[in-house]
Amino acid sequence: MSPLNRELTKDAIGIARVSYIDQLLNASIETQSEEIRIRAEKEGYNIVETLVDGANSAFHKVVTKRKAMNDLLEAALSQERNIEAIFFYEESRLSRQFYDFTLFIYDVIKREKPHMKFYSTMINGEWDPYNVLTVVNFATAANHSVTLSRRAKDAQKTVLAKQERPGSPTPYGYKLKYSVFPDENEKPRNEKGEQVIDNGPATIVLFIFYLASWGHSQRTIADLLNASDIPSPEGKKWSSGTIDYILDNDHYLGHLPWNIRSSRNTSRKKQRGEYDLIFNHHEPIINVPFWNITHQTIELHMQNGKNNNSNFFLRGILYCKTCDQALVSKNETPTNSKKSYLVYRCPACKKKLDMSDIHEVVLKEVSSKWLFTITQMQDNIAKLMTKRKKRIEAHRNAIKQHLQDISLKEEFIIHSPDVINLASEWDFVLSVSKSKLNRELFKANSFLEHIDLVAEELHSNQIYTLFKLTKLQSPEIRTLLLTIFRRIEVDFSNDTLLYIQYKLAPFTAIDQYVDSIEST
Repeated sequence: MSPLNRELTKDAIGIARVSYIDQLLNASIETQSEEIRIRAEKEGYNIVETLVDGANSAFHKVVTKRKAMNDLLEAALSQERNIEAIFFYEESRLSRQFYDFTLFIYDVIKREKPHMKFYSTMINGEWDPYNVLTVVNFATAANHSVTLSRRAKDAQKTVLAKQERPGSPTPYGYKLKYSVFPDENEKPRNEKGEQVIDNGPATIVLFIFYLASWGHSQRTIADLLNASDIPSPEGKKWSSGTIDYILDNDHYLGHLPWNIRSSRNTSRKKQRGEYDLIFNHHEPIINVPFWNITHQTIELHMQNGKNNNSNFFLRGILYCKTCDQALVSKNETPTNSKKSYLVYRCPACKKKLDMSDIHEVVLKEVSSKWLFTITQMQDNIAKLMTKRKKRIEAHRNAIKQHLQDISLKEEFIIHSPDVINLASEWDFVLSVSKSKLNRELFKANSFLEHIDLVAEELHSNQIYTLFKLTKLQSPEIRTLLLTIFRRIEVDFSNDTLLYIQYKLAPFTAIDQYVDSIEST
């Protein structure tokens, strides 16, 4: 050991950062770490640990959201570790936001440990964040990030103007077709490739939607695909999250979604209506009626409990006529009993029905009456759909007027800063209101599209072929009953006489939406 190294009795921490994931593979970290070590030795410190802030954006992500920076803060303030200095490569490795490192790291540490020293490998002497040169360096780093961000957005706009998919993998169910057939694992240079349906995976997408439209849960669908040894889009096991992603992806309708994430550093998807769509961009795998029926089914089960596999098909539909209470499902099977005792019971009067008995009665009702009844109702349904459409159009016009009012208020705030109290955060309030209204506008337009498609198919018998009760599984029967029945009342005093309220099935989602806007 050299005489110089023997004198290194003071401990210090280094902090290094890479900007992009691909930089993890080059010498950027090693270069920074070596420069930090050399500078520390020059100042008489020993680097006991170098924290690596890997592949984080220092412009979009403040220091308090970056693990390495929180680890740095914890280590520097620890009473158990005698850290006396912090070394870094240069300002852009700390932050590209002007202020956050100074306020949330430097100032916090200095308040607790005024003796703590900070050093940059790029300047002589101790580093001072309030020095003019340091402020200029932070400003330059921030400006560089803004420039890169603007270039990326401009490039994305150029690609989108050509109606191309910007910088994202082709979704499962599609593939890229080239004019020239390249070798395996190779594609022609300077050719984007045309997005076309990949028949094998597209069939799986259709199968997923089909199962979901009949009430099978995402977990059940994933388990079935795994049991069938069908690889997921990543070539691994299917998960309920992957199924949910496919079911909620507008790409399968033939639209190109983009700008769907809340920010670069969160996986939270914006709600439908908040992100952008290029409509009819490519050939769809799922048509609109199929999409609407599937999502109507998903919503039905969310509203009535997610236990799709329950043997209690009528849970949430049966009511006691006398007490006006929903019957609760109960398993009253005694321990070690060979026979099951599954019942529906009124929580008020305690009267109950055998599950199998009431199921038999209700299923007979469906088999004998419902298909005939709905067929006879076609003309009435057409008239009702016309009324529903007018109501939704009025609601949509009201939403558009609200959005126009918000735009005027935003213009007022921009051009009258001396009148508006800056602390009032009116811009934030208006932004939240606009996002909510845009979601409502998208929903209204979706239901209007649904009604138009219903009108085209009302006189086709195909729309009623869902109502076949042969060989249905538990989730499928429950889905069917939730779709058909609004409420079934049981009169215990009159030998379980049934009073049935039907829904406007299979258009119950339209009915529910109109009910919701009527109540607002």
